[in-house]
Amino acid sequence: MASTTYDVAVIGSGPAGEKAALEAARLGAKTLVIERLADPGGAGTLSGTIPSKSLRETVIFLERRTFDRYASVRSEPAPMLTVGELMDRKNRVIAARVAEILAGYRKAGVDFLQGRAHFLVPQLLGVESKAGPTQVRAQKTIIAVGTSPYHPPGVDFSCPRILDSDRILELKELPQSLLVYGGGVIGCEYACIFARLGCLVTLVEPRGQVLNFLDSDLSLALVRAMSASGVQFRLGQDFESLKGQTDRVRLTLKTGEVLESQYLLYANGRQGNVQGLGLEQVGIEVNHRNQIEVNENYQTLIPHIYAVGDIIGMPSLVSISNEEGRMAARHSVTGQRGHKITGPYPCAVYTLPEVAMIGPTEEALKQSGKEYKVGIAHYQDLARGEILGVQEGLIKLLFEPSTGKLLAVHILGQQASELIHIGQAVMAFGGTVHYFVEEIFNFPSLSSGYKVAALNGLKALAGAGPT
Repeated sequence: MASTTYDVAVIGSGPAGEKAALEAARLGAKTLVIERLADPGGAGTLSGTIPSKSLRETVIFLERRTFDRYASVRSEPAPMLTVGELMDRKNRVIAARVAEILAGYRKAGVDFLQGRAHFLVPQLLGVESKAGPTQVRAQKTIIAVGTSPYHPPGVDFSCPRILDSDRILELKELPQSLLVYGGGVIGCEYACIFARLGCLVTLVEPRGQVLNFLDSDLSLALVRAMSASGVQFRLGQDFESLKGQTDRVRLTLKTGEVLESQYLLYANGRQGNVQGLGLEQVGIEVNHRNQIEVNENYQTLIPHIYAVGDIIGMPSLVSISNEEGRMAARHSVTGQRGHKITGPYPCAVYTLPEVAMIGPTEEALKQSGKEYKVGIAHYQDLARGEILGVQEGLIKLLFEPSTGKLLAVHILGQQASELIHIGQAVMAFGGTVHYFVEEIFNFPSLSSGYKVAALNGLKALAGAGPT
């Protein structure tokens, strides 16, 4: 059996694994990436972030083609597309990203091996590949295997009408109706996409709020916007039974209501891809969602074995996974200490409209007892918002009354994922809302909403009350 030796072996090539491998190679380590799938990129590239956002952009493009910018009404029916046509751009974006990752490995001198890795002993991996079994001896191993959709007992995913977030990208027809179970990021994003494509969408969420980590003002505004696009909600309701049939899915709620649709997307959590990894061979345990516990350097219980990315749990953001991968690689090669990323960091959800946040919600500040004031700007009150013809959109600032220090920013609307970084920069430097009042913003622009929101908050602070 063939055997090779490396300084660092990275299992998995998603965002965390990719960045870990590139950083290790940059620091001079002989580095190998082992990927079980045919292409690199992990769920983020192949079945998650990149595909869903590419599909979303296609939907936005189609909507722009049917919008009369002068009359602010739809001037013609939306173009009819086959599923193949709809998925074509997504597939091209994925292919380009895969090629970019492979080119990056070649340039950095990182070896890439397609195959399934498993631990034989702590510093020896077995790999099953098309070329046959091989062994890899690694001084350090970084586990970055990511997660897959959670399949709970009692839900028959063998039924072609019951989908998870991977299989929904394999649809051969555009659904006329879709049930979405789960009001988290994945459920809300796909509900928005398919509703805008003319699909009758009903979203069922056992909790009383979608995206329950959001500030309640944003969550309520998002529900209004999604409802306006045709999404129906069953919030605070769970299901009693779920049955897939030949041509439909029947979901019976605990209230007794029966919902039927052509397909159902089950989007209620993810679990770690640890099956077959042989963690038990080296004494690494996982929790109930198959996630691995690590220390501040991203080391597992076995010091030379690291874990990064979604496999270690929340926040499950590509941006965070990238940094975890780099820090684990630096510690594995140089011993440079890392740290758990606790925030504040920006978070965006690519619904229609998108939402973004950094810092605590208003509800969290209330619960902590910290004094704060609120400043809000609505897109429709901005010249740029009027030009765009947007109906929903707001920028919400939370700040200290005594100093004006910016505590949090919450945004709903076009470009929210980009606008949030203005607030992030101000917060990172300990800035105040006075910065927004005193500085110049382009006109017309959505970013000028920061100035409007700051003035609104300072007016409330002065006792005039919110506007």
